[in-house]
Amino acid sequence: MRSYGIYKVKKKYEPFVIGRERLLYDLLKENSKQIGDLQEVHYLCDPLERRTIDEAIVSKLGKVFTSIERGNEGYKLMHPVKGSICISLSEYSLDVYCDGSRMLDLDLFVALSEVGNRFFAVMDGHGEWGWLKPIKYTNYRSQSLAVIQ
Repeated sequence: MRSYGIYKVKKKYEPFVIGRERLLYDLLKENSKQIGDLQEVHYLCDPLERRTIDEAIVSKLGKVFTSIERGNEGYKLMHPVKGSICISLSEYSLDVYCDGSRMLDLDLFVALSEVGNRFFAVMDGHGEWGWLKPIKYTNYRSQSLAVIQ
């Protein structure tokens, strides 16, 4: 079973985080061990909107998964071949547990990246992290060069 914490980085801090993803990973990894969210997470990340998450999971993944159960605590998605995903939603993070093929992870990441472009995932216990939708460095590089000059 693979577990992830998925957060949405605030737009104003996205340029700062680019190139410092390892530091963000270290912070978010520590956050997953806490009972409540760390103050730094409140500062760097946007609260998650239930409506946006519903859109990604129910609308986008509803076509792919045979069963989607939605409750107050989160979601459970089942696929006969790929396996299952359990998702719990807190104010600042999605806690995701995938049991089965890595294609489950990809399906979820694609669905979330279609509704937002600043989602950052941390894979618990494996030292893996990254943006769900890759950042285009050329845009930020040209903006920072314009500010410096």
